[in-house]
Amino acid sequence: MPSIFGAASLPIIACIALLAAVIFEILGFATTSWSNDGTHDVGLWRYGKCYRPAHYDCVKYDHVEYFASDWLKAVRGMESIGIIFLSLPLVILPVYMYIALGMYYKCMMSCMCLSSFWAAVSIIIGVVIYAVKSTENDWALGWSLIMCIVACALTLIGFLVLLVATISKRPEGLKKEYLPSQIYIHPDKPKIYTVQAYDED
Repeated sequence: MPSIFGAASLPIIACIALLAAVIFEILGFATTSWSNDGTHDVGLWRYGKCYRPAHYDCVKYDHVEYFASDWLKAVRGMESIGIIFLSLPLVILPVYMYIALGMYYKCMMSCMCLSSFWAAVSIIIGVVIYAVKSTENDWALGWSLIMCIVACALTLIGFLVLLVATISKRPEGLKKEYLPSQIYIHPDKPKIYTVQAYDED
């Protein structure tokens, strides 16, 4: 099937989805509008209050860690794990595609697929915990939490694309896999040689 990016179409599409996901996740993670307790806008790390309408004279404070609830720390942990697992495919996949020059390793695709899946699971667990506890406290949910929900949805899209890439057959047009090679360093000269094995077919 023809595509704009050739054999790398699926990994590139997955990277775009995961990049959008990590942007939304960081925005939600860092902002202070996860909920509103009637007086303050509450986030994972800070809370704030505006003393005038239309968001004028707003002051933000850090959460006092000693008084932070265990469930809030659990949400922080889940969202942090989500960001870590989201970052792995975004760092590894582009480097892999550049170095491997289009070679299609199912093991690599499987690992990136699992990383995306666990990122989505971690994010949604944190969102569910926060939503349940906010509802119990009669807090109104804010847009920061919605950002994380959108991030989870985009992460699932990236996961599904990588899953398709993992279970699909090797795309036609990719170069054949290289046979094992080794590097030889000259003992007397500042030179490095690559020794490549070839099939005799």
